[in-house]
Amino acid sequence: MYSCRERNGNLNPEGMSTVSTMACAISRTVMGIVDRCRASRKPRKVPHMIDVMALDGAKDLLMKMTPAERGLFLLFGYASNQVNVLWKLVIVATNETPENPIEQRVSGAQTQIVVRLLIGVLFEAWRLVQGRLLGSELGKEFVPQLNGEATAALGRLKKAFGGSNMISAVRNDFSFHHPKPDDMEAAFQAAVKSGTMEDQDWGIYFTRTLLNTFFFVSDYVFAHGIALAVKDQDVNEAHKKLLMSLAPVANDFSEVAFDFARILFVKYLGPELGMTIVAKIKEPPNIDDLRLPFYTDVSPGLLRTYGESNSDSSPSGQL
Repeated sequence: MYSCRERNGNLNPEGMSTVSTMACAISRTVMGIVDRCRASRKPRKVPHMIDVMALDGAKDLLMKMTPAERGLFLLFGYASNQVNVLWKLVIVATNETPENPIEQRVSGAQTQIVVRLLIGVLFEAWRLVQGRLLGSELGKEFVPQLNGEATAALGRLKKAFGGSNMISAVRNDFSFHHPKPDDMEAAFQAAVKSGTMEDQDWGIYFTRTLLNTFFFVSDYVFAHGIALAVKDQDVNEAHKKLLMSLAPVANDFSEVAFDFARILFVKYLGPELGMTIVAKIKEPPNIDDLRLPFYTDVSPGLLRTYGESNSDSSPSGQL
């Protein structure tokens, strides 16, 4: 097994499909972001432990808020949770690239699926900021109180989502909504005309387990559809640009959401917060050591037998 990060920056290693190449481009982009974060960290002591701290009186705090404040606070928190979970999945999914060419393709497509979910979540987070903060009476009170970092972040978000932008284009047709029939056909024709398709890129892969079945060709065509949506003829470059646009948006949303929470904390609790350590997570795994393989051994209850044979031989084709 080897990692995309061990490919010395080669964007199109021999034998890799376009989707696999995009996964490696994503890996380098994600790990560049992660490496910059690591550079600012202090060497951690061994053994490592994470202290989980709970805000004292959280329920009482929520009860003091107005319904509008409470609703946006909870929604910002939910959106923040989604972004954190999906960013972790993107990092884990790109930690290693399988050597088997079929598994390599499927793994790359799996990463693309997670990225598309992240795109949809970030777009919906912006809609929260736009509709529930900027476009509301609440915003008239809270926006002027945002600190310098959050105000600058809000300005960048307005610019990022102003007019036509890549995130909106992908979200509207390929993330939270399915493409229209004409867009799907255009994506298919673009894939056919790309000249780079290998026989395995048309793959529809079955196993005796439903959860391990993968329609690879669907994601391959989607990849070309996304390139059309962001108006870039180079599929690999289109996806690289798209991912690179996500990290700043995620960071800027966090700046705004957390400063909104700060203003509420100061309003109802004062400048100092009470925290209680409620859990100590001993020896948490290093995120770089985690993997997200697509092919996994699953419960026998999820097996789907093709034909009457229960052996490991090739499926008979009967459904």
